Amino acid sequence: MPDHTQSATPQISAILPIKTRGRHYADNIGRCDILFSSLRHFTNPRIFHRFVIVVPHEEIDEVKGYAKAWSDFPIEVVDEAEHMAVFAEYSQRHQIRNWHRQQIIKLYAPALIDTEYFLVLDPDCFATHAFDIASLIVDGKALTHLQPRTVEPYYWEASAKLLDVDPQLERSGIWWTPAILSRTLCLNLHRRLEAVHGTEWRRVLLANYMVDWTEYTLYWLNAEREGLLDQYHVTPKPGQRALHADESVWFADKMEGWSESRHLAADSDGMFAVVQSNTHISPQRVVEKLSPYFPITLQPYERHVDRALKGAELYSAVARRGLKLLRKLRG
Repeated sequence: MPDHTQSATPQISAILPIKTRGRHYADNIGRCDILFSSLRHFTNPRIFHRFVIVVPHEEIDEVKGYAKAWSDFPIEVVDEAEHMAVFAEYSQRHQIRNWHRQQIIKLYAPALIDTEYFLVLDPDCFATHAFDIASLIVDGKALTHLQPRTVEPYYWEASAKLLDVDPQLERSGIWWTPAILSRTLCLNLHRRLEAVHGTEWRRVLLANYMVDWTEYTLYWLNAEREGLLDQYHVTPKPGQRALHADESVWFADKMEGWSESRHLAADSDGMFAVVQSNTHISPQRVVEKLSPYFPITLQPYERHVDRALKGAELYSAVARRGLKLLRKLRG
């Protein structure tokens, strides 16, 4: 069995769930090209022990073909169906919440990696400054970006309810992807969910598709409950770069005002930024912004625009909102 304990010379893995079909996934291969171009420029691919890409079964062969462009990284393309058969148990349209399923895949990472720490990425992330292992794992702990929980209290409250803990909204907590998580703390979270609900942890989360839990709020609240945050996580020291830039593009109307020259300047903070995929900002537009700062190659890729699938996903979202409203009216 591999040794998962912390060591003086830490390694890191990465996990990246990818979909190429759906409401805002058609350009994810282009986004991945930007991500890997940035990683290639700002770090060494060899810092990753394993770079796991998890893909739906029907997309596996296609993504393996595209992933050849990233083969200087230790890529392993994994078929989601081989590990997530449980998804088929929740197959009614309103139960299928892709956002949650990708979060479950991230929390499942301990089954796919051999290192204590792993970097969680999405296709819409990209690096903005140079980094190495010592930048990410500081004194044997994962560098962590925090924000006040009051910014998005509903996620903390939903996750706290599932874990049967207080959300502690007066405190700060871990921020969005990219993030660095601990294998040990993920496994502890699995056990806690199973102890509270009496069933396998993925079924707990899938059954609560109406609840706005998130992977990071669950992870952080449980580690906090166990008193282990300070053992596995650390915030930047004075003079050390944070994990996130101080501003990313979360809404389409913010793209023009996002200053790439400021966020990629030598004296700016943060190792990663995001142009969120659901803004529908094209990879080509992102390349226009970033290519003066590092070389980017976009490979030709097929855009899967399936109107029936988009309609089904939109129906799913509307149905969940209606069910939530009905539940609220019923008290």
